[in-house]
Amino acid sequence: MTKRRSRGFRKLEGNAFARLTFLGASGEVTGSSYLLETRGARVLVDCGMCQGERHSRAANERPFSFDPGGLDAVVLTHAHVDHSGLLPKLMRDGFRGKIHATEPSGELLGVLLRDSAHIHEQDTKSENRRRARAGKKPLEPLYEVADAEHALAKLVLHPFDARVEPFEGLALRFVRAGHILGASSVECWLSCEGVERKVVFSGDLGRKREPLLLPPEPPEEADLVLLESTYGDRDHKDLDTTVEELAQALREATQDGGNVLIPVFAVGRAQEILHYIGTLEREGRVPTLPVFLDSPMAVRATELYRRFAECFQGHRCEAREPQNLEFCRTPEESMALNQRHGVVILSSSGMCEGGRIVHHLRHNLWKASTDVVIVGFQARGTNGRALVEGARRVRLLGESVVVKARVRTLGGFSAHAGQTELVEWVRPMVKGGARVALVHGEDEKRAALAERLRRETGVEALRPLRGDAVVLNRRGEALEFVPVAGK
Repeated sequence: MTKRRSRGFRKLEGNAFARLTFLGASGEVTGSSYLLETRGARVLVDCGMCQGERHSRAANERPFSFDPGGLDAVVLTHAHVDHSGLLPKLMRDGFRGKIHATEPSGELLGVLLRDSAHIHEQDTKSENRRRARAGKKPLEPLYEVADAEHALAKLVLHPFDARVEPFEGLALRFVRAGHILGASSVECWLSCEGVERKVVFSGDLGRKREPLLLPPEPPEEADLVLLESTYGDRDHKDLDTTVEELAQALREATQDGGNVLIPVFAVGRAQEILHYIGTLEREGRVPTLPVFLDSPMAVRATELYRRFAECFQGHRCEAREPQNLEFCRTPEESMALNQRHGVVILSSSGMCEGGRIVHHLRHNLWKASTDVVIVGFQARGTNGRALVEGARRVRLLGESVVVKARVRTLGGFSAHAGQTELVEWVRPMVKGGARVALVHGEDEKRAALAERLRRETGVEALRPLRGDAVVLNRRGEALEFVPVAGK
């Protein structure tokens, strides 16, 4: 019998029967990852890639702090790559267990992981050509398409609201979180010798009023809740006002014949903006415009949204798409848009750091007739953040480009719950005695949300850092917070 490897794992002894270690998105917005160890299983909840920040590449390349071969399973809250994007690397490094997710998440994961792997392969080839000319050794890609395929072959898909028990002493249930297609909060019941504790992972929570998806469903009780805090410091603008701001931008853009560029995240935001443009057209609030969705991933995701229409509130999403919507699948179709005027182009990436949107920005930012409409979160250090903050020049594809375009930021379009929605989602569990750990947010966002939770509910929320842990005990104090500095 092969001896189980244990690098990065610590034995549970005495009164402790489970340990939760914070490995990612602790003081940061991306890279979600949490290691849950019980006496019978080792489970990773999310395996996310760091995005946006300038140190992201180094963070993604560093070795896992545990032996992937010693993991029994991965549980995914949803398919966004900041929650799933390192799964192929996990496979490459020795993971052989199952990956548990909802059925729609599994479909989206196939789109996102294959695309991510393809990008890593192509970027590495380009970089290695430069390194060869400089006489440097070639680099290995973070992972390849084959690694993504290996990860997808390990998927075990579950319906919402069904309680499953993948291991003795560990039960799971996926409940709706809104946010994107298939997104869930995960309820985990941990039991040992007649004692049961419950940990809830919020995942990324959507808003109560979303145009397509059903709203988040808060669990009623927990011992510990990991609560996202991306917008923990504020509520979003009124949605009706934001939709009108989008209408105003589209109306003004038609007057001077310029193009409207909308950087979007391929999954979720692209489909939401298409919905609103289609709605505005049908209500007569904007003229019918040529609209191009220029992102192969966004196109495939839109097709999946159509397939899973039972997840939606009300109408099927294609009923509200723009009347003159065209999909750009090939590079040639994308390049042809450079010759067009008076069109609306939705393209990824959402933070303007890569993908086809960068090419469209390079061709249009220097024109005063261009409108750039920012409709999503922009992390520090990204081109999108620079545009929002009023930069007069940005560097795109190695070229310094002057910014003469009108840049509009529409803060009401968010797939994340705002501060009040976060507090209301977690309040029933806090009333029942749950402890709260704030994750997936920058430090100032977490601090603001922690203060409001303290003021309104009396709970003192934890703000864990990478490496901090919570130990679950059988007797006495149910939870014990162990900061990394104390190890």
